Amino acid sequence: MAEKKVSVRLVAEGGRRVRAELEGVGEAGARGFGRLSREMDLANTRLAAFARRAGLALGAAAAAATSLGLIVRSTAESLAKARMINAASMQ
Repeated sequence: MAEKKVSVRLVAEGGRRVRAELEGVGEAGARGFGRLSREMDLANTRLAAFARRAGLALGAAAAAATSLGLIVRSTAESLAKARMINAASMQ
């Protein structure tokens, strides 16, 4: 894509007033970016805390699933042994 360069020269009357207004715009921008930066830091802190809690919850869920799997397997094995004993006693 072609690049165009444009130059602009501004002339202002009442230089002190214009300068004061531009400084005011700059200060307002700096305050706005400062506020934005603080809010982003707070959001990042909250997101990191959420990620830690989500990781802990995932670990707990995985441990619970493993425990449940062991319980189901143990119960199935116990039922199988009980059936074998029952079948042997019937003969």
